[in-house]
Amino acid sequence: MAEEIDDNDFYRENFSADTDWEVFNAQLGDILRKWEVDVDIGVPMQPEELFRCKWHLETKTLDMLRNGIAVDYYEAQLKEREPPAEGMSSGRCLQRTNCHHDLMCNWNSFGPPIRQSSELHTLARIYGLRRFVVLHPANGANNYMKSTSEFNFFLSAAAVVAGEVSSVVPIFVQIYDPKWNFYTGVSLAPALRTNFRLIGLEQTPAECRYLTGLLSLFHDKLPASYPQSAMISVRTTYSLDAVRIRIPLYVPFDHGLSSEDIAIDGDVERLDVQHFYALPHGYAPESSTESYLVYTWPELSENVAFDSEMRTDFVPSKAPLGKIYLSVEAFSYLTCCLRDYRAVANVKRSLESYVGRNFSGTSSGAEQTNPLDKLTEHKLSARRERTYELPSQAGLTKRLPGPMTESELTELLAYLFPDMHPEMALFPYAKQSFKYKFDPMRIKSAVADSLVCRLSCLLATCHAHLGGVEGMAQLWAAFTRQLRLLWDNSLTVPG
Repeated sequence: MAEEIDDNDFYRENFSADTDWEVFNAQLGDILRKWEVDVDIGVPMQPEELFRCKWHLETKTLDMLRNGIAVDYYEAQLKEREPPAEGMSSGRCLQRTNCHHDLMCNWNSFGPPIRQSSELHTLARIYGLRRFVVLHPANGANNYMKSTSEFNFFLSAAAVVAGEVSSVVPIFVQIYDPKWNFYTGVSLAPALRTNFRLIGLEQTPAECRYLTGLLSLFHDKLPASYPQSAMISVRTTYSLDAVRIRIPLYVPFDHGLSSEDIAIDGDVERLDVQHFYALPHGYAPESSTESYLVYTWPELSENVAFDSEMRTDFVPSKAPLGKIYLSVEAFSYLTCCLRDYRAVANVKRSLESYVGRNFSGTSSGAEQTNPLDKLTEHKLSARRERTYELPSQAGLTKRLPGPMTESELTELLAYLFPDMHPEMALFPYAKQSFKYKFDPMRIKSAVADSLVCRLSCLLATCHAHLGGVEGMAQLWAAFTRQLRLLWDNSLTVPG
């Protein structure tokens, strides 16, 4: 029998399912509202302030398509100043935002000729922007945008969302390989829209290598009836020869490493230290100081100056402005060694795997018997004689597997225990009184030039130059043997 159908009920199909593009627009709009991109804030910037100030960065990740999309918000932290007076600000066009004023500002056209900067973004250097948003794949190094459909997807989303939230901050989309720094974007104003486009060329065209060719290309984009002449700003930069920092590396207790093996040819300047510390120091060989000469011609009419393949007016002797910039790239070798030394905390291997089980020696039998048996046995031990004979120093360093030789290990022990090695002691401990110098706030720090301080410095040196973790284990085994010798014979631990 056929099932009866009630005419009062009918099936409703839901056609309101959101597409991926609409979902992405909604998520992007929520993020931009939290960042208050609709508020046009800012004060006029000082010359080159954009290139010296700190930057605030916020990042959000959206799940989209086959990988995540990162949304970065950059904002320059400018110095707080009073806003301009009403009479001075009346000349500004109310239809333009701070973004467009930054684009046209002559003070943001050129920055210092620095090659590397960890805080300044490429877009800030190209356009002189103080605020902008960048969309790019979260894992751009392995999966970046390279198809036209992806470009149109995110760029159209950026344009639509910018209009919905009334954004006055430009939004960019990073395309192609991140190493190319290729961006496309859009910026909106109440009555003005600006599109940001970049063109990648393998080689510079011959007509664009001089000012005349660039002006011709610029005028081709303008209407023929446009009467005003273009205003230009020109800067020429000359890179001088790099000055190498001629200070050799110093490695304590490593007699095979000399300054001639590291420093370049020429006069070598010694780095003098007031007190000896068993830590390597100096500057890495690649440390250098770069110098740049910069000549600037600001805001010139295109009819004033001439620049072509045959003749140019932009020579250093005629420049109204000139500056010299120094870029110092000095790499402290001590900082690199201590940074690597901190990574030892992640080592999972035991000490016995480096130097063996019986690394503390056999003089006391600590590894063969339980030390607590001496406290619980019923038989009284004989009184220790006052006359005893210390074992040879060679017995403290022999049979220790590791990269250092016996003579090298003995030299390190002489630095830790100078009283036990009078024939080799060069750095005795200073006699200090710690009776009234106890500070509970520094209970985790070692006293300067104490035994713990010297041991820590030697361990860092061993990790950097004397065998790495294996050298540290070998030094620690010899150090514990020396401490056991002092304990068994009731001798004072120096330092």
